[in-house]
Amino acid sequence: MKIKNKSDVNLLFGSSSSIGLNFVKLFKKKNFIFFSRSKIKSKLVKFDYLNLDKKITNIPKQANKIFFLASPHYLQKNIKNNIYVKEKKWLQKICKVVKSNVFVYISSSSVYQMSHVIGKEKIKCEKFLKKNSNSKYLQIWRPFNIISKEYPKNLSDHFHNILIKEFVHKKKKFHKFYGSEKDTRAYSSANKFCKTIYKKSNLKQSFLYDYGNSNSLTVNKILDIFQKSFNKKVKYKFNSVKKNVNIISRRKKSNFINTKENSHRLLKVYFDTYLKFNENKFL
Repeated sequence: MKIKNKSDVNLLFGSSSSIGLNFVKLFKKKNFIFFSRSKIKSKLVKFDYLNLDKKITNIPKQANKIFFLASPHYLQKNIKNNIYVKEKKWLQKICKVVKSNVFVYISSSSVYQMSHVIGKEKIKCEKFLKKNSNSKYLQIWRPFNIISKEYPKNLSDHFHNILIKEFVHKKKKFHKFYGSEKDTRAYSSANKFCKTIYKKSNLKQSFLYDYGNSNSLTVNKILDIFQKSFNKKVKYKFNSVKKNVNIISRRKKSNFINTKENSHRLLKVYFDTYLKFNENKFL
């Protein structure tokens, strides 16, 4: 869109991510420039191509708000090779070039898993921004298990997507999973998350928020929802008996938003929507 007042412009980095695509759909009529590394043609908005691995030359030097959603894709191969070190370098480039009133950074709940590769890098990014954000206000969000009906180009390696990759794309009848069958997940909708962070960005405040849902499902239940949605019977095994609980809980040193959404319903909508838009591919 044509920007009338450049000092009022909002910048969104990571527009082609699953959360970013929700953001674009919700706020396409606002004063935004949507940056994406993926070259996307869309009827909704014009995406501005930007490769953060290269020299930045085509972004405004002044902005009202910056929403930073850009992060290397959540894939096991990326975790193994730890390409997440790139994210801090991207932030360094942005902060060196752009001044803003508000900087909104999407971190991760993985910061609470001390040995997690992504968590370690996200902590480094948070610490860098607290000293160098070049903004009046810094707002950091640590979301737990955000799920979206807007799909990026490639599926991540989150558990619900692994089910699609292994049992639908690859047409497997059996798969062995990491973790335990007693692991729990709780999902929050990307749509609601985007509305929340945008609304909070209007506050003249710096803060850190945990964001998630306490209404959890076991992975066994997730498998059951998947099988019913895709009308498939699958066999599986887990390689651990140690239970991993990945849901939001109140912590002393952070603000806290518990969406209390229906995880079962969100997951079913996710699977049903994916099937609807891809039904001809996997017949």
